[in-house]
Amino acid sequence: MNLKRLRRRTGFHLLRSLAALRARRGMAAVAATGDRLGRWHHRLARGQRRLLEQQLCRLFSLESSDPRPATWLEDSYRINDRAIFEILAMYSGRMSIADVAEHCAVDQLQVLDQALEKGRGVVLLGWHMGNGVSMATRLGQLGYPISVVFRESRKIQPEFYPRGLGFMGLDAIGAQPPAVGFRRMLKALKQNRVIYILMDQGIKHGIETPFLGKHVPMPPGPAELVRRTGCALVSAPLTGVVPRWQFGLERVDIIDPQEELEASVEKLSRIMENRILERPEWWTWHQRRWPRYPFLDSPEQNPAGRHDKTHEDL
Repeated sequence: MNLKRLRRRTGFHLLRSLAALRARRGMAAVAATGDRLGRWHHRLARGQRRLLEQQLCRLFSLESSDPRPATWLEDSYRINDRAIFEILAMYSGRMSIADVAEHCAVDQLQVLDQALEKGRGVVLLGWHMGNGVSMATRLGQLGYPISVVFRESRKIQPEFYPRGLGFMGLDAIGAQPPAVGFRRMLKALKQNRVIYILMDQGIKHGIETPFLGKHVPMPPGPAELVRRTGCALVSAPLTGVVPRWQFGLERVDIIDPQEELEASVEKLSRIMENRILERPEWWTWHQRRWPRYPFLDSPEQNPAGRHDKTHEDL
């Protein structure tokens, strides 16, 4: 194990222990601690922050002196580190489902009701903006049959995600190995369940798609599920962060089963991209994914890497 990976793994376990300790005081205390941790993370991550500010100026065509990227990043660290800390606390088994659900509101529930009436299941599409697991918990508490797709991480024990989601009363579907995970998703849809899946989940292989000025590998799974089963597709954008998380539900009817899969994936990526451009302070820019890819007009951009049809990652 290299030093960087060891440092990340050690940091994760320390954060996990702190989250479990704070969980005993309830969701409000957990959220406050997560917010403070995000502020400190922003202050200490100077090198990462400078790099991200430069990339945001380039993405939004702003002068380097424009103060907006710095403000967006400060909020992004605070909001999304809070979300991560909350999820760790939720997965500790020391928080009640009712307390978690109380700190999240979901609007336009009729969209989900109407989608489930067709009996083919629903793909509920999210991205790294706020605590989507709290939204899934809220929906589960309201009686909706929710399955959450997760991806294993080498710094986390294999049972961490399924056990943690189980504490929140949620069904867990592992995305790996891909073929097995996809079959489980198909089975859940046949049972008319709601599958919550993140479109911006970090993957090594996927379909190279234009996204925020770069070519980024996107998971084909969400689009492929809709194309293959005819299930409903609903997006769940973040609409508010204080005093509690707030999400809205929107029906998406843009997937044509006759079009190329790449076109379907790009359509879903565009929905996510538009939301991020509308509220850049809510997305997790400091995740280790988007920043590492070159911009489309960079010399290091390799056109040969586009449209990778390897569906190894769903």
